[in-house]
Amino acid sequence: MIRNITSQRSNIPYIYSRSPMHAIKRSFKVVQYPYQYPNNSPQFLSLSSYKSPCYSFQLKPWPGYISERMQLYEELKMESDALLARRAADSQPITVELPDGRRMEGQAWVTTPYQLACGISQGLADNAVISRVNGDLWDLDRPLEKSCSLEILRFDNDDAQAVYWHSSAHILGETMERFYGGCLCYGPPIENGFYYDMFLDGPQGVSSTEFDYLEALCKSVVKQKQPFERLEVSKETLLKMFMYNKFKCLIYCFRCGPLIDLCRGPHVRHTGKIKALKIYKNSSTYWEGRSDMETLQRIYGISFPDSKMLKEWELEQDIFALKPMNCPGHCLMFSHRPRSWRELPLRLADFRVLHRNELSGTLTGLTRVRRFQQDDAHIFCTMEQIESEMKDCLDFLRCVYYVFGFSFQLHLSTRPEKYLGDIDVWNQAEKQLENSLNEFGEPWKLNPGDGAFYGPKIDIKIKDAIGRYHQCATIQLDFQLPIRFNLTFVGKDWDDKARPVIIHRAILGSVERMIAILTENYAGKWPLWLSPRQVMFVPVNPTCEEYAKRMCKQFVEAGFMADADLDSSCLLNKKIRNAQLAQYNFILVVGEKEKLTNSVNVRTRDNKVHGELSVSEVLARLTLLKE
Repeated sequence: MIRNITSQRSNIPYIYSRSPMHAIKRSFKVVQYPYQYPNNSPQFLSLSSYKSPCYSFQLKPWPGYISERMQLYEELKMESDALLARRAADSQPITVELPDGRRMEGQAWVTTPYQLACGISQGLADNAVISRVNGDLWDLDRPLEKSCSLEILRFDNDDAQAVYWHSSAHILGETMERFYGGCLCYGPPIENGFYYDMFLDGPQGVSSTEFDYLEALCKSVVKQKQPFERLEVSKETLLKMFMYNKFKCLIYCFRCGPLIDLCRGPHVRHTGKIKALKIYKNSSTYWEGRSDMETLQRIYGISFPDSKMLKEWELEQDIFALKPMNCPGHCLMFSHRPRSWRELPLRLADFRVLHRNELSGTLTGLTRVRRFQQDDAHIFCTMEQIESEMKDCLDFLRCVYYVFGFSFQLHLSTRPEKYLGDIDVWNQAEKQLENSLNEFGEPWKLNPGDGAFYGPKIDIKIKDAIGRYHQCATIQLDFQLPIRFNLTFVGKDWDDKARPVIIHRAILGSVERMIAILTENYAGKWPLWLSPRQVMFVPVNPTCEEYAKRMCKQFVEAGFMADADLDSSCLLNKKIRNAQLAQYNFILVVGEKEKLTNSVNVRTRDNKVHGELSVSEVLARLTLLKE
């Protein structure tokens, strides 16, 4: 593929050839046709202003090189048509063999694959994308030149898909010329769709906000059913039409509408065959992939012969994986660069959402769900650091559970019968866990043989308000995951194959499950620091409502969850009772006396009355209690 790129650095354009060997740079003194934007920016209207098939937001006028190119093409097309007519006049009968062995008769330089497809089945002809003649891809409207084998290809064929997307790239190229006015470079089919590169002179770039305009122009091109016309031209003509360097003595170009592009083809019959087209991303690239060359703007698209296929493709792009655990991701983070012993222990924590496909019969409220979050952490350390890290994890656990008021049990689960790894490593690790538990100072029990196959662990069970035990926290050693992910670090002895140990650590475990346990443990009577309903203001009568609202706003600004009951249909005692049943920690009653003295009358949800206190004192006490 050959393209012309005009350099800003001089009035002489650079000419580049996409030859297999190298890009040849050569200058020609030619007339240039760069489109000059008013105020150096493209002018177009909003999408709501569509009034004609050409749409008002494309460049006005089109870049000058389009009309020059079209004029020369029309002259060449007349010559080509005349040559084809002379060949058709001397046409000879030919025989065409189909894949099933059947034979059909035709005329050289007259009969086309599309005509033969219509003779077989109109449905076949309508769904045909391209043909294969004697093993080579062949345009459906290109006359056959001699007796041959013929195969009609539909979109479900890989070669046909490539042709379909190549033709779609030409539609995109036409649109880009009419919208940006730049210089097209390269527009191939790719594994999933197609793209087109364009050189834009100056600072102008491509934005995703312009995709709707481009797609609208593409649809207008499709609606016009512009035929793809194949033309064989000489090198001299190419230099005149495209101002390019040597490439081949003979080369082909194709036209659809105003776009004339150097291309070997083949293509679909006309643009109307592209039933559904989507532009989905853009990027920048370099000409010939070299950073010392001009920067190009690349636009990607995809197309299908059926809108349903496009919708299915869009749905496939939305498919994403659901993460069941954080361990693999943290291992990848550890291994993304070389590590040193000086970086260990390396601690990574993650609270993001996890998904697990629990059986429907096991799902229970918040205690077992399919979508959850947990305070997941992974500590990468050496064997010698296990004991101190485990001690720190246990101290952290005690600190957290003390805040909630939980008591807990500790169990050391050791090597199971079926385990992986070296037994000496297991023994050393179990000894370090035992030392950590002894130093921790809380009672613990041995649970022999209940460890995981990849390492020993400490199980922690908490006791709820009705005496049930729940396992929420876990502190787990893992020798196998570092092996599976080939995790290494450079040790003190410069051994670059030293293997870390992973400590899996979760204190709350599933946050949803912990909330369920806390709800039952507190029986709805949340402590002030955790309560979603901390303060309720209750005015004695309507004349005190403004004061109640002002005080409520002051408490909210101080960081409290505060509300005011302004329901004038309820009596004072009813309002107080409603607040107590709603488990507000404190009910602050305000009347005329409190309004005059800037105070409140304090009582709790358990109906304990603290009496009248100044607002500043209540704020200070509640702030201290909250902390």
